[in-house]
Amino acid sequence: MRLQTSSTFRRDLARSLRRVVPVLLATALAVYGMSAAADAADPTKIKLTSAGPAKLWAGSVSSTGPVTPSVPECAAVHCDRLTLVVDLPDNVWRKPGGVQVAVRWDGATEGALGLFVYRGRTLVAKSTAGVGLAQSLLLRSATDGTYTIYVSYGVTFGAVDPDPVIPYEALAEVEYDPAAKPVRNLLPDLKSLPQENVTYDNPGTIFGDTAQPGQSCFDSERTEHAAVQCLRFDQVLQNIGEGPVELRFNRQAGVRQDEPVVQRIFRSAGGYTDRDAGLVEFHPVHGHYHFKGFAQSDLWLADSTGKVVGTAPAAEGDKVSFCVADTDLVTFGRKGDAPMSYPAPDCLDPKSVEGTTEYFWYGMSRGWADRYNWYLPDQYIDTSGLADGTYVLFTRVDPENKLQESSDTNNCGSVIVRLSGLATETPAAQLLGSGPACV
Repeated sequence: MRLQTSSTFRRDLARSLRRVVPVLLATALAVYGMSAAADAADPTKIKLTSAGPAKLWAGSVSSTGPVTPSVPECAAVHCDRLTLVVDLPDNVWRKPGGVQVAVRWDGATEGALGLFVYRGRTLVAKSTAGVGLAQSLLLRSATDGTYTIYVSYGVTFGAVDPDPVIPYEALAEVEYDPAAKPVRNLLPDLKSLPQENVTYDNPGTIFGDTAQPGQSCFDSERTEHAAVQCLRFDQVLQNIGEGPVELRFNRQAGVRQDEPVVQRIFRSAGGYTDRDAGLVEFHPVHGHYHFKGFAQSDLWLADSTGKVVGTAPAAEGDKVSFCVADTDLVTFGRKGDAPMSYPAPDCLDPKSVEGTTEYFWYGMSRGWADRYNWYLPDQYIDTSGLADGTYVLFTRVDPENKLQESSDTNNCGSVIVRLSGLATETPAAQLLGSGPACV
């Protein structure tokens, strides 16, 4: 789950996160001219006529753009608008599915855009997660006709310096459910993606937790774990399986403690089974529940070519707990992803209440990733006492095999980093690229 902090590192963060939005955005802006057309009397129109490739467009929203009083979601903020004409073949819904509409944007903007679909004056679908880099929804078995898509301006939770204009890219496409036969479990398949940032920068303040000036460790990390020199890095964990990761637990109203959690596994022909998956822990500082031991990172000494040296890690990180969520649609524009089903932060509030029992569930849909940025608490390895040199940073998702997956072969990823100045007050980290297979 992604949350923004201070603006002191904003320039470097923007450079790194801009890789999230591909060249497609600039190309689509030039082709469609959405940023100029969105506020015109006649909104831009696209037509979806087949189950083939996605229809793409791009646009932008502004903090000072005109509002649309007739649309409640756009009455107080600027919305970009597009007309979607659905004109699909008669047999397109012989297989269950729907028209997926999705948007995504550059995280460096501190945006949290909203996505709304109307048919006439009726709101038929929306996606409004408050934290993340994308929104996505499904118009199940969409009937032919004209729909209006609104993308609203908004900023992410904890934003301190949001961009006044936020560009985005968007798509509409036919997406089908996984085939019912052969009857099988629709299992997730977790994958650890390479880090995009490694740094000794100061992470600022978040959740009331502060890293003091000149420090790369949060106060909580120094107090609870005696951390001295924190090499900070992000973790991006993706689900590429047929089914979601769905974690369910409950608590008694007013009780804040660790709780047992189950993994819900769905069947292709309907139904589900639940299996024990360990614990969720309540984080008093964060005020919500994390799934315990969702990822772990180790730092290994390497030679100049990036080959691991030795038989044990030079330093180990703690197993990191996650509030698992759909925050980054990394398969944007490719067939097979699901609409957003687990918006962040679902770990804050119960989904339902029966008597004094509160029920929670969260997870990660197929095609989505959960991005924990380097400036969040516990995203570090303490490198105090290590020598300058080349290292390999390994990250494993589900290191204790608590979750049932279709494959465990891609749970680990690595990057090569060069660390220098470790014996000084100004250590430095340089990301050199993807690393070797995990040890």
